[in-house]
Amino acid sequence: MSNNSQKSKELTQLRPAYISSKLKILVALLSIIIAVSYLAISSFGTATTKYMSVQDAINKSENENKGSLGVIGKLVPDTFHRSADGLTAFFSITDDESSGIMPVSYSGEIGEIFFNENAEIIIQGTIKEDGIFETTSLSIRCPSKYVDRIEESNDI
Repeated sequence: MSNNSQKSKELTQLRPAYISSKLKILVALLSIIIAVSYLAISSFGTATTKYMSVQDAINKSENENKGSLGVIGKLVPDTFHRSADGLTAFFSITDDESSGIMPVSYSGEIGEIFFNENAEIIIQGTIKEDGIFETTSLSIRCPSKYVDRIEESNDI
């Protein structure tokens, strides 16, 4: 009899321990929640850009690292020109709060709306060693407001 009870103890010890299906689902859901949370937090940090004035960007470029920046300013009159190959535009921007002027280099398409004196230019990029802001994106704040004015002047 002791022989039989010993065999049954060995059989119960050899059987694999099964995890309940509820526990498996709980572990899977917890893993998914952790993975999604990590991806959301890590992508949110790189996707956001703090925009600053031209003077703040100039001060930052002189004092700190030259990482990615966002700058809002207005076109300085008579500074816009294109490179000889026509692919790169060069211009300067300023803001109303200061007399700081930042030279900008941009490769891409620029529409007519860009030349409006009231348009605020929004750029993202980095300030290079020579002090030129090399932008990776360029847009105009509230372009629909300025498009209406251009259409009205064309109708007259």
